[in-house]
Amino acid sequence: MTALGDHAIAELDLIGVVDPVRAATINIVGTLADLTVAERNTVNGYVATLAAFKTLSPLTNDPDYWIDRSATSGDRALWQSSRDPDAWSWDHGETYFRLSENGQLHTSDPA
Repeated sequence: MTALGDHAIAELDLIGVVDPVRAATINIVGTLADLTVAERNTVNGYVATLAAFKTLSPLTNDPDYWIDRSATSGDRALWQSSRDPDAWSWDHGETYFRLSENGQLHTSDPA
């Protein structure tokens, strides 16, 4: 076991984490232990972003990534991003807003 792995096991035991969460956490930490510190930091950033269902690159106006939700919005066209479910658009992804940002409007990158 690596120092990072030993640390993870000890800390999980101290707070009483049990399987399957304990095993999954040890597995993830074991994978990280095989990386350099720089690689580990990069992976940590990716995992945190992806686990929060956020995107790693900017949203685009590519129609393949916008789901037509017009049926739920009455007479007005409405699309939801399949890459970021918090992002919505009235113009098929040309511009969009995130509900979590109180409707602040963003311009999509071109596809």
